[in-house]
Amino acid sequence: MGSPLFAASMSTPQDSARSYVVAHHPTALAAILGGGATSARRTSTSDLDIVVFVSDPPPPFRVTDEHDGWPVELFAHTRETFVSFVDREVALRGSPLLHMCAEGTLLFDHSGIGEWARTTSRERFAEGPPPLSPTELEDARYRVTDLLDDLAGATDPDERLLIANRLLTTVAELVLSVRGSWLGTGKWLLRRLREVDPVACASLLSTYRALVASDAPEAFHRAVSDVLDSVGGRLLVGYRRPPASGREPGQPVA
Repeated sequence: MGSPLFAASMSTPQDSARSYVVAHHPTALAAILGGGATSARRTSTSDLDIVVFVSDPPPPFRVTDEHDGWPVELFAHTRETFVSFVDREVALRGSPLLHMCAEGTLLFDHSGIGEWARTTSRERFAEGPPPLSPTELEDARYRVTDLLDDLAGATDPDERLLIANRLLTTVAELVLSVRGSWLGTGKWLLRRLREVDPVACASLLSTYRALVASDAPEAFHRAVSDVLDSVGGRLLVGYRRPPASGREPGQPVA
């Protein structure tokens, strides 16, 4: 079904995506529908994630729209901008663009660029992200250690909630990075953590829920500490970095 924000569509996701591209980008060279709307993980709020290769208007650009009862997220590229965006995302160990094209459905392909994008995406996605460097691992350990100390010292229950929320995401990203897995946000962070390390995932989630429900941070603190110990332990005193890219040392990229 479509999003509750829109009327339900009777057409298939593929048909709706194809008709949207034809209506709005009739000169498109190829279009790929991301896998979410056509997979078993489709929900009542799933949208049509469409990657389209166009030349007019000049890409890259992104459009949020509605069509045939579906919310639409369209990402327009040329071959060159596609490669540039993928390279940038891969360097950050999370590439939604690769994922959409690797698992998506080719709606049409008038020039071969669509098949090229799918093949390239499948190969690069299967390779996985670049390995975590020793410096990056130290930065990650530092961030988790700092947040753990903030959690232990917090006396305001509301502060504890926000610190714990940030810590849950940060330690999940640490696990995925150390294990050579792609990162993700929101539901994809959970799905990848659950797949890569179901034991750590279950421990972190159950103790985080206990903290939220009863303001009892001790078990969550231990669960995060166990993860940190498994990748080299705490790192705080003696950590030193020069400022880079306008950020404080150790500060994560937003």
